[in-house]
Amino acid sequence: MKTLSELTLKQREELFRQLRISITHHSNAIEGTTLSYGETKELLELGHTAGHKPIGEQLVILGFAKAYDVIIREASNKENIMDSNFIKDIHAIVFENALQVAPAYVSRPIGAYRTDERRIKGVNIQLSAPSMIANDIKNLLYRLPSNQLSLFDMAAFHISFERIHPFADGNGRVGRLLMAYQAIQNNSIPPLIENDYRERYLDAINDKNELYHFLKESVGKSLGLISGR
Repeated sequence: MKTLSELTLKQREELFRQLRISITHHSNAIEGTTLSYGETKELLELGHTAGHKPIGEQLVILGFAKAYDVIIREASNKENIMDSNFIKDIHAIVFENALQVAPAYVSRPIGAYRTDERRIKGVNIQLSAPSMIANDIKNLLYRLPSNQLSLFDMAAFHISFERIHPFADGNGRVGRLLMAYQAIQNNSIPPLIENDYRERYLDAINDKNELYHFLKESVGKSLGLISGR
């Protein structure tokens, strides 16, 4: 697979610019937001809101893009090893504006771990108990430090993170942002997980090998954004 360092500076800048729109759109669409790609692009690039769509959705999309910008900036330094405070901050950035303007749209707390038991509907997976979340995240970060990961390791981290399910909402969004951070730190192309393949992606979260192969294909989707440029 092509690495980030094999791209020219211009190609990397264009890749990150294109991914800002695409990752923001697809990652939120996976979670059920209704803005089209075009509406997301207009919102991020021109500040044009989609008047017929919920303001809460649009504020979360803006928050996600803001968190993406933080990811790109912080991941450029390989010494910035991801820790629990960073993960909480990314979660807060995604949801803070929506909480202020459309609080009914946001599950609380933000920027802090959930305090109640959760189950994923239709999936027989035991999520971390609230009392164990902090310890489980700490152990995960110790086992898989962000700046020493292969793509297979990123798949393993993502599965573990989603099974810990540390937040009241936004676990998928934050998990995919963290994957982009890990990819950049390890000279990899951030994978673009498209909403068109949502079911395959969710199925792959049950198996590290399947998710690894899915992410390899998703890296190709990212490179497709700058092909011919």
